[in-house]
Amino acid sequence: MTLCVNCGVELDKGLSICPLCGKDPGKKVEEVHKSKNSPTDIIHLQKRENRRYLWELSGIIAFSGIAACTIIDLLISKELKWSLLSDISIATAWIILTLYLFAYKRTWIIVTLLLITVLTSLFLLDLIAAGGSFFIPLGLPVTIAVFVSAVIIILLYKSVHMNGLNIIASGFIVLSGFCILIETIIDKYADGIVDFRWSLIVAVAVLPVALVLFFYHYRLKKGNRLDSFFHI
Repeated sequence: MTLCVNCGVELDKGLSICPLCGKDPGKKVEEVHKSKNSPTDIIHLQKRENRRYLWELSGIIAFSGIAACTIIDLLISKELKWSLLSDISIATAWIILTLYLFAYKRTWIIVTLLLITVLTSLFLLDLIAAGGSFFIPLGLPVTIAVFVSAVIIILLYKSVHMNGLNIIASGFIVLSGFCILIETIIDKYADGIVDFRWSLIVAVAVLPVALVLFFYHYRLKKGNRLDSFFHI
């Protein structure tokens, strides 16, 4: 039996290059324990490299799109008009992808940076397209409402011991409150008067579903987790 000194995988006789790490085994079996590399380390390294390659490729595509939109706008309009909107949108999408690729395990960092990115993008779009008329009364409160709802669900998920159907039920309740808040913001912006209609219908329809899920989770399934409930 031959083991690769770089990754520890067992090799067939006669192999001069390890099929897992692509390196020459190079040493005898007794020297394998001196190596600090393992198959798990190599897999993590490959995932990091793949994320970096995806980030580089997405950057090339994003900035190529920005350059193309800008050049076409200059050729047609002789000045920057609609390309500013597309450039901001493309750049925002690329920044969001970057945050996901490199900070997806750091929940609060990615949530904070996402909030800043989205608010900045909406402010710039409003400044260019509408002269700053909708960001403060509409864009800002709606965006904050979305992120507050997401933060509530994240906190519930992290604080509750059994993350099963109760998390889905809590999400439905948060969703109903979010709908009421959104209708309030839109009504105040559009008419200056709050007139609850569709949001109350959503809340009334969602509440029984949430209660059934709570009952099923705590009474019938005794707090089973989602992975055990769906046999994952």
